Amino acid sequence: MVVASPLGLRSVVGAPGDKERDFDFLSSIEILSLFMSDVFLMQNWEHLIHCLEHLNLQPSSTEHTDFSRVKQWVLEGHGRYFRQNLVFSSLGAAQISALFGKECVNHRGLVKVSPHSFKDVLSHILYPVRQVFSRMRDKKEDEGLVDYLTNGRYQYFVDNMLPRLQSSDMSNIVILIPSYYDFIRIRNYFKRENLKFSQLSEYSTNKTITNVRRDFAEGNVKYLLTTERFFFFKRYKLQRVQQVVFYECPVYAECYTHYVNMLAEEGAVSTLLYNKLDGEKLVRVVGERQCKQLINSQQ
Repeated sequence: MVVASPLGLRSVVGAPGDKERDFDFLSSIEILSLFMSDVFLMQNWEHLIHCLEHLNLQPSSTEHTDFSRVKQWVLEGHGRYFRQNLVFSSLGAAQISALFGKECVNHRGLVKVSPHSFKDVLSHILYPVRQVFSRMRDKKEDEGLVDYLTNGRYQYFVDNMLPRLQSSDMSNIVILIPSYYDFIRIRNYFKRENLKFSQLSEYSTNKTITNVRRDFAEGNVKYLLTTERFFFFKRYKLQRVQQVVFYECPVYAECYTHYVNMLAEEGAVSTLLYNKLDGEKLVRVVGERQCKQLINSQQ
């Protein structure tokens, strides 16, 4: 039995070129259990993928192997197709579903158990805030291009959303970006355009967090870029927020209510950008009925 976190196991498995690495002990795994898989999304998902790719490989050494106890299908390299995979998560996500298409495969197929319905979190909003759900529509969306999920969203934000924010009289604007990679991309764009902003991420020190929160509350900066991981690990509240922009629908629905409930200023507004491929996350925020209406909306 091996009990480990993705990061801890990754440090043992290592990478090509490392002097010391070992993954032979993973060659005989017959049952894989991933508990609280949604939490892995708040870490580096690549660590998990890297570890799964090293399960049930042919061992590099057979010095201590008793071949009389090794099953034939293992010797033939089919161990991954006989391995049982148990994945538990409090929510659905595309990354988790994708595991069963490549890393977690079994010759007997799979069984998925999920709730029949989803309850929205809009009732958890404390103040009568104007909430805008803006659909990003582009011809590439209908073509189903994977590239649209990243470059299309980025281009839409830069060409459509950001000019509106710049021309707005509002200050103290929070831009929440779930993905850290998108966060870096938007941050670099703000730097190139010489836009005055602050940033908070899961890597920010306590001193930095204190200084940024104070400057933002005092109105010294117009934009504050932050990540969903910062919410997940820190859960700070910000003062004098006038507008919240969700670059993408957050993984955790409570992240949405957490930031919308900061909008206590008069005329405050929240904006969530989404496309038709965000339904799995959007349904946890607005519920099934409104999610269908938003996905089918042309605006």
